Amino acid sequence: MISTRRMSLTGLLIVGAIFFAACQGEDAEVIPTPVFEPTVAPVGDAPTAMAVPDVPAEVAPTAVPEAQDAATGDATNGEALFAAQGCSGCHSTGENSVVGPGLSGVSVRAETRVEGQSANDYLTMSIKSPNDFLVPDFPGIMPGNFGSSMSETEISDLVAYLISIPTTPSEY
Repeated sequence: MISTRRMSLTGLLIVGAIFFAACQGEDAEVIPTPVFEPTVAPVGDAPTAMAVPDVPAEVAPTAVPEAQDAATGDATNGEALFAAQGCSGCHSTGENSVVGPGLSGVSVRAETRVEGQSANDYLTMSIKSPNDFLVPDFPGIMPGNFGSSMSETEISDLVAYLISIPTTPSEY
């Protein structure tokens, strides 16, 4: 009869191999990031100067809008990224643990994990450098390449989705 410990280890190795294959597969669907390509006017069609109206100083804008951050990420796109990046292979959006911890109420827990760090900052760092802050009782097996394989906007979207995952009432 096979021991429980050996079966657990075998199961973990199989799940790890599946996760590794999912993350490394070249057949994985790639979601293209939009690229801005400026257009250039043909030679000879140079634009003419336009008159700029005088705008009183009290009406003129004084601030430039800030760039998108984790607090303003697109949770809908983050949900799609959660599936496309293979996060759902190791994390449930409920209480139950798969390979990694369940994510129900992760925004509440993330607020308290590192003193002085917001949930957005903690989750962003956990995606970029997953072995910096390990959740107790979970091994450091999350791939560390998401910081280089995902854009800042994608990470912000993923964090916005994680923050939106509701807390299961029985958990707290």
